Amino acid sequence: MSYEDANEAFDLPAANMSGTVLELMRFLRVVWYRKSTVVVTFIVVALVSAWYAATATRYYESSASILILQSGSQDMTPALGIDGSDQRLMPTYRQLLTSQPVMEGAIVHLPKEYYGEFSGRPREHWFKELAENVRVSVISNTKVLDVVYRSKDPLAAAAVVRAIIQSYLGFIDKTHKGTAAEILDVLTHEKEHLAGKLAAKEAELLAARKASGDFGIREGSTVVHPLVQTAISLNEALIEARKERLTQESMLTAVEQAVRQGEDLQQYLMVVEASVGREILMTGLGFNTQDARVQSELERNLLEDYAELKSLSVDYGPAHPRITEVQHRIQTTNQYLRDHSDQVRRQLADLQSSQLGPMLIRMIQQSHSKAYQKEAALRKSFEEARQQAVQLQGNVAQLDILSHTVQRLRNLHDVLVDRIANTDLRQAQGDIRATIVQEPTVSHRPVSPQLWRVGLVCLMATAGIGVGLVYLQDIVDDRFRTPDELDMRVGAQLLAMIRKLNIAEAEGIESLHANVAPNSAETESFRTLRTSLALSASETNRVVMTSSEPGDGKTTVIANLAVVYAQSGKRTLLIDADLRRPGLTRMLAMKGMLGLSDVLTSSESIDDVLGRSVVCTDLPSLDVLPAGPRRQDPSELLASERMADLLAWAETAYDQILIDSPPVLAASDAILLGRLVDGAILVVRPEKNRRRLVYRALESLNGAGINLFGIIANCISEGNGFGYGDTYGYGYGYNYGYGSDEDEEPAAHDEALPIIEFDGAAQTRYEDERYYTEPSLTIPRRAG
Repeated sequence: MSYEDANEAFDLPAANMSGTVLELMRFLRVVWYRKSTVVVTFIVVALVSAWYAATATRYYESSASILILQSGSQDMTPALGIDGSDQRLMPTYRQLLTSQPVMEGAIVHLPKEYYGEFSGRPREHWFKELAENVRVSVISNTKVLDVVYRSKDPLAAAAVVRAIIQSYLGFIDKTHKGTAAEILDVLTHEKEHLAGKLAAKEAELLAARKASGDFGIREGSTVVHPLVQTAISLNEALIEARKERLTQESMLTAVEQAVRQGEDLQQYLMVVEASVGREILMTGLGFNTQDARVQSELERNLLEDYAELKSLSVDYGPAHPRITEVQHRIQTTNQYLRDHSDQVRRQLADLQSSQLGPMLIRMIQQSHSKAYQKEAALRKSFEEARQQAVQLQGNVAQLDILSHTVQRLRNLHDVLVDRIANTDLRQAQGDIRATIVQEPTVSHRPVSPQLWRVGLVCLMATAGIGVGLVYLQDIVDDRFRTPDELDMRVGAQLLAMIRKLNIAEAEGIESLHANVAPNSAETESFRTLRTSLALSASETNRVVMTSSEPGDGKTTVIANLAVVYAQSGKRTLLIDADLRRPGLTRMLAMKGMLGLSDVLTSSESIDDVLGRSVVCTDLPSLDVLPAGPRRQDPSELLASERMADLLAWAETAYDQILIDSPPVLAASDAILLGRLVDGAILVVRPEKNRRRLVYRALESLNGAGINLFGIIANCISEGNGFGYGDTYGYGYGYNYGYGSDEDEEPAAHDEALPIIEFDGAAQTRYEDERYYTEPSLTIPRRAG
């Protein structure tokens, strides 16, 4: 069955785990039942897979591994892939291996007998074909590249991998070694040019020294001419004065801007202190410089007291007088420093609001004026000293410049020599080296197609397609086709299979097949049903019979079952409890008689009213309680205590009680009656009933806690899979061993009810059937 049908049949929420498991188990039973479909699917898929495995083109692979090394690495552990910051460059090396230059170089190195790999494509596109079939990967956490090539020829695969590696190694060697050679040429040329320039400057320096004579300005000499020394000193003093003036100017500009913008001026105090001096600043701010010295002395004493306390704590306890004295000094000093700091902050806060800005500007302006005057005086003195020094030694500056130039050229020359030496050492191997750690090998074992993959795909395809086909078959074919399918899918015992009975023209008890043809095979199926009930583990004296929908033949089945019970000598009471559509009453021609509805609505005692309502039939031991007139509340009547009293009375008077009830899906009457008797039987008409309706009916009965004895397959014909032929037949004809050799023509009655497909409106249609009360023949009741 399909999953939608299962949901409709059970009416369970999707979140109900037990319902989901039940649906899954039921569908697995369906798959097992239709296992032939899965087997056929497996055979077809297996044949297709075998055909593919036999005819598919074989592909072979060859692989090799390359280790990327950094030359100049002192620790080879990173290069071997255990660690190293260059691990992030491995994707670049991998991409380079499939680049166009490497692929084109591989084609050049590839022997011509393997050019068949590129057949059908122009020469300029061969490198693309080669790159598409090459797979390069970086082994995790290493600097090893794994190169794999797939081809139809195993020898060609190994040759291509070998050519690719050879091309890649050449590319690495050419790229890095070529760059080193170019750098070496440039450095060598620059060194030669620099050497010539250095020689010329050194010669110029020597000539200048000879021309100027020895005035203590030779290189390495500590004797300098006094005039030169004076000029140098004045120049240095002038530079410092100029720096001081510029510092004052910048500070003045910053403080003036801060005053205009209303910024916090305390941040400039330290800078102003460095410019104007601490004593001047403290005096200008109104602080006593003696207090600053006292504060510094106290801080130094505080540190000494802390050290002394730590030392005394080793030898004395916390209550020792010396320790107490030191702690008192520390506490007093800390209190004084805190009070002094608070006082300074209060004074600064007062100055900030009114006096600090103008005072700082005034102090900086005074300092700037002094710096400017000092610079002017130094500039004048320096000019005088410079003129005198120039007169005595005009080429001092030129010699100094030449000396610095020569020294610079020498330093640059030394750097070039060192660089050339280092480049020359690395010239043999370049910055990066690629080493083959695994040579390409020839493998004659194809990698495609692989039998295990073909087998796995075959099994997956079988599972998917086979289960899908079973699912589709189950949706399209929503009937029970064989007894095995009915028994397996429903999960209830199949009590009997009853053939399709011919419609009898007679009325009353003469219309029942078991009565008119007791030795026929059809009647034997009712005896089989009686035997199955007798062998049940529970009591079967009170049985209600129902179906999933109208037209399933339950009335015919229960009437014939009552006949075979009566034929066996059991006193049997047949009750028509279908108060909505009393088919049993109509079949036995008992319309208009007193019946069950009269008993349930009467206020008389059960004995009295049943004495007038129970009808005796021509068949000994069989009595019938008709439905009686139609009532508006049949469910309330059947659920009343009166119905329980009726069954209690019938149990004392009869051996077997059989109750015909409405279809379980059309009304709740069957549920109400099932809870009052020993159990229920569900009649199924395989060629008519849809599985989902049968499932729903079973779920309704089981959900109400009703004991279900089993199901009956009714109206079985020779061509619907439930026939009595070689597979499911009884093995005898109509004349088999019942004391009658004549050729009997069985006559039986099949409910002449329309086959109504059950839907949401079925119950309404069922209850809207009109009850006809035409007068009928009166069947005398048996005394007692």
